[in-house]
Amino acid sequence: MTAEHAFFLETNPTKLFFKAAIPGAIGMIASNIYFSVEMLLIGRFLGQTAFAGGNLANPLLLIAYAVADMIAVGSSIGISLRLGKGKKEDADEMFTTAVLLSSVLSTLTAVLLTAAGPFIFRLMGADEALAKEAISYLGTYTIFIPVTCLVFVFDNYLRICGWVRFSMVMNIVMAILCLSFELLFLYVFKLGIGYAALGTSLGMSITCIICIIPFVRGKMALRFVRLRGIKEPLREIFTQGLPNFLNNTSGRITSVLMNTLLLRIGGDTAVSIFGVFMNIDGIIVPGMYGVFDSLQPAIGYNWGAGRKDRSSRIAVRCVSALTLMCLAFTLILEFFPSSIFSLFLQTDKEELALAVHAIRIMGLTYLVRWISYSGQSYASAIGKSGEAALLSLCNAFIFPVLMMFILSGGGLEGLWYVTPSVAVLSAITAVIIYMIRIRRAMEK
Repeated sequence: MTAEHAFFLETNPTKLFFKAAIPGAIGMIASNIYFSVEMLLIGRFLGQTAFAGGNLANPLLLIAYAVADMIAVGSSIGISLRLGKGKKEDADEMFTTAVLLSSVLSTLTAVLLTAAGPFIFRLMGADEALAKEAISYLGTYTIFIPVTCLVFVFDNYLRICGWVRFSMVMNIVMAILCLSFELLFLYVFKLGIGYAALGTSLGMSITCIICIIPFVRGKMALRFVRLRGIKEPLREIFTQGLPNFLNNTSGRITSVLMNTLLLRIGGDTAVSIFGVFMNIDGIIVPGMYGVFDSLQPAIGYNWGAGRKDRSSRIAVRCVSALTLMCLAFTLILEFFPSSIFSLFLQTDKEELALAVHAIRIMGLTYLVRWISYSGQSYASAIGKSGEAALLSLCNAFIFPVLMMFILSGGGLEGLWYVTPSVAVLSAITAVIIYMIRIRRAMEK
């Protein structure tokens, strides 16, 4: 038994949680917080139009990262299950296939976004000034996407190889690098929004290169190998990664739809308010993701080794952490909405009052959001891709579109309730799916 196997198969579940999930959550927050910090700096140094432009472009940019994340998650599940069954060579083949696939698809996605971005922004209703900011921001990012996308891929593989603390450290280093470049370009040199994107891209690219080096030198449990065939690994990567991709991509599509409605009903101000909430969400969700994602290898290892009870015990600790995390953020958004909004933008009293009202409503989302997220993450980790895909699709596309259609008639007030209502419907769906799974297990 390798050290990686022993760590995931033999460590006490509670001890495993603190050794893997806590560093993983910190690392994921650190690796994603630079997006929120970036928007904070844009709002502070460049103003509301640039802030709104960045928030219009962000959903499109994150679709590109969702492709890489799909490959990372899909391959990680397969790699973990294979390692749990002792199939080291098959795991190495899937690892190699996934890295090559990520490089190819991220390049194609970058080309597509560069071509389609300007048309999409104008279709959303952005005026010339707003579209110019959004195009500059997105265009700079797409140049680096083939490299920056690999950050998400190799971050997963570091954790599979047991390098959880190294992963956390690299994510923190990346956040520091991105922030340093951002401050240099925006605060020192007084440059525009395109240079904000350049600063983050440089920080991510440097981190990516550092993370790849141990794999290239053959010092990890996973190694690059000559491929004997890619059909089966590709099929499994897409099957297992699809739920995560649907969740991320559908969520970005609905964000585009939401921004379009907000822009037409409430203008730049409404888009900026929703943008502040989404930037806070961009800190909370990575923390949730980091908890489950860090222990996904352990859940997969134990499930693949036939130790399903142990997989469940590990998952219970993850769910408990997500519950506490979500309740804490609900309280923060309820009691400190003014301070949170003012971190990103300085505005007049009327707009601030609207922002406080909206953030308090949208903050109710986290009261129940942990339910659907836990159900989806656990189903994905044990290979129940159908259940995970259904939850992802409902949470990120079906319910948001439905609630936008129903609530948009109420103007801005109705739109603020979209995210809480989606969270409730998704939670109900997750509970129903869980009950069906339990009933089927009892019937066997």
